[in-house]
Amino acid sequence: MNNYMPKSFDEAVIEETHQYLTQSIKWVALLSMFLLTAIFFAVMLQKTHIITVQQLITLELPVLCASLFGLAGVIYKQPQKRSLGLVCCYILVLEAAWIIFIIGQFYLTTSYEVLSEYNALNSAETIVDILVFTFAISLFPKRRWLLISILPLMMIGLIIRLIEIPETPIFAVTKFICLLVIIISGQNVLIEWFKKAILSDIEKQQLLQQFKQMALLDGLTNLSNRRHFDDVMLKEVKAAERDSTPLSLILIDVDFFKRLNDSEGHQVGDECLKIIGELLHSIASRPRDLACRYGGEEFAIILPDTALEGAVYIADKIKLALRQVKIPHPDSDVSPYITVSQGVCQWQPGLEVGDVTRGADLLLYQAKSSGRDGYCSGKAKAHDAEQV
Repeated sequence: MNNYMPKSFDEAVIEETHQYLTQSIKWVALLSMFLLTAIFFAVMLQKTHIITVQQLITLELPVLCASLFGLAGVIYKQPQKRSLGLVCCYILVLEAAWIIFIIGQFYLTTSYEVLSEYNALNSAETIVDILVFTFAISLFPKRRWLLISILPLMMIGLIIRLIEIPETPIFAVTKFICLLVIIISGQNVLIEWFKKAILSDIEKQQLLQQFKQMALLDGLTNLSNRRHFDDVMLKEVKAAERDSTPLSLILIDVDFFKRLNDSEGHQVGDECLKIIGELLHSIASRPRDLACRYGGEEFAIILPDTALEGAVYIADKIKLALRQVKIPHPDSDVSPYITVSQGVCQWQPGLEVGDVTRGADLLLYQAKSSGRDGYCSGKAKAHDAEQV
C-alpha cells in the first residue's frame, strides 16, 4: 500500500486496483515467458520430434511478442484512466496469442498417430489450466475482466476434451462448471481480503495523521504548538538566510490574563484563548504564515517574506480585530475588553532562531511596560533588540 494522505475508501480502492492491475502485467508476461521456455525444452527433449523447431517458434512468436511488450513497461507508465484500458486490451491480445498457440499445438500434435491417445489432450489442458489461474489471479479485482479473460480459455479446454474424449461429455461439462465456481468463489474471498487490507491501511494512515496533529497542534486552540513553532522557525531562518529574504516574528501576550482566570474562572479563560486563536489563524492567512500558541496566554506568528513594516501592519490588524470582537475583561486596567501586548521583531542575516525570539520577547516586555494594549517593533540583534 502506498503512504499518502488519508483519502476516501472508494478512492483508495480505485487507486490500489489500478496499481495491482498494471503491475500484474509484469507477472503475467514473465509467467508467459517461463511457460514458453518450458514448452520449448519439453518439445525438444522428446524422443520423437512431433513438432519441428520452426513450427514451434512460429506458434510461440505471437505470445513472445505480447510478453515482451508487457515487460517493456509501456502500459503501467500511462496515466491511470488510459492504463486501465490498456491493461484490458493487453490481456485480450495475450490471451488471443495463447489461444492460437494452444489450437495450433493441439492440431499438430493430434496429426501424429505415434502418440498415445491422450497426449495432445493432456498437453493442451495443462496449458489452459495454468493460463486460467494466471489470468484469474491477475484480474481478480475486476470480475468482469476476469470472466472475459478466463471463459474463452475454459471453452477451448472444454472443446478440446470433447473432441478427444467425446464419450464422456458429462465429465467435461462438470469440470468446466466446477472450475468456474471455484474461480468465482476464490475471487469473492480475494476481493474481500483486498478491500479489508485497503480499509486497514486507510485507518492506519488516519491514526498516524491524528497522532501527528496531536504532536504538532495545541489541543485547546487548534493552533500549532511550541514544538511545531520551533521546527518551523528553524526552517524559515535557514530559508531566509539561503534566499536572502526577510523574516519577521510577532510574540503576543494577553493582557492581565491571570486576573481573568481568577475572577471569571478557567473556562472563560479557555474560551478567550480559543477566540484569540481563531482570530490569529484568520489573520496569518498566507500559505507559509504560521500562528502558534507559544505557551500559556502567549501566542506567536511567524511571517516569512515579511519585513518589519509588514509585520507592524499585522500587529495593527490584530489590535483592531480584538477591539471589534470585544471579549469582556472586567478586571483589565486598560480596557473593559481583552487586549494584547505584542513584540514585533525582524530577523537579520547571520542571526540564529534564539536571537529572533529573544528580540521579540524583549520588545514584548517593552510593550507591556509601556502600558499594554500595543506593540513595540525592532530588528533583532545577537543579544538584544533595537527598538524602532
